[in-house]
Amino acid sequence: MQPTDDHGVAESFSRERAFDALIDFLAREAVRVMGADRSSIFLLDDERQELWSRVALGLERQELRFPADRGIAGFVVRTGAVLNVPEPYADPRFNQAIDRQTGYRTRSILCAPLRSRAGRVIGAVQILNKLGGGPFTADDERALGTIAVRCGVAIENALVYEQLLTAEEQGATPPTATPRLMYVEGDAALAERVRALLGADFAVRRAQDCAEALHVAMTERPDLVLLSVQGDGQDALALCRALRRLPSVREIPIIILSASNCPDDVVKAFEAGANDYLPKPFAPAHLRAKAHTWLLRSSRPS
Repeated sequence: MQPTDDHGVAESFSRERAFDALIDFLAREAVRVMGADRSSIFLLDDERQELWSRVALGLERQELRFPADRGIAGFVVRTGAVLNVPEPYADPRFNQAIDRQTGYRTRSILCAPLRSRAGRVIGAVQILNKLGGGPFTADDERALGTIAVRCGVAIENALVYEQLLTAEEQGATPPTATPRLMYVEGDAALAERVRALLGADFAVRRAQDCAEALHVAMTERPDLVLLSVQGDGQDALALCRALRRLPSVREIPIIILSASNCPDDVVKAFEAGANDYLPKPFAPAHLRAKAHTWLLRSSRPS
């Protein structure tokens, strides 16, 4: 009997759990903001041309899969348009099989496309049954469009990280022998601990504050940025946005390190331009693994 790779199994479980938690949070936010009964987020599997979801709030967690051209979500993904369906059972695009499968009765639907930063459709967010009855309104359509932008940014980052992990597991390596890492950290002691942790694999350059970080980014062009959050995090988010405006680091991966593990703070970091988010305190091996994985993104053409 072959020995099991306990670390690999644990890492796979951790990855799936973190991704599910992010999707679950986004779906719950959609329900709360929109005043709806349930919400689903469907993601596009390009290779299999299917839409899939593990989140349908109000149901037992299960994975739903169906052809990417089916149903309301399929129409939205195919056309890239928001769709408001006041009477689903009178609409031939509505896939009644899911209601039959779950025992739920859908009375109204509002669905919007999820897009990557480049504008590519990567899925759809769908909300069901407006609380209080009646159809969704034009104001609801605009509100869901805003929510969809937020969801798309967060989900794209999670999907890109999954793709990079897969590439790494298949043997992909960055071409840079000694990649440059900029670590923005006001705490000198913590900065030294991170330098000791990553110094064998990266040329670590510490920036003590926002002004120094912008100078280093413009003059030295790091391959990876670690950005430590202090206080309420607003300075770090502002710096993240400023870095994204610089041509030299516009496509460089940024990992935010923060004491907050609140999903809303994670999404705000993604909206500011971060690629990943690691709560403090973190395991040294976890930081090292994330740094190496995101480095593959730096080595790819933008």
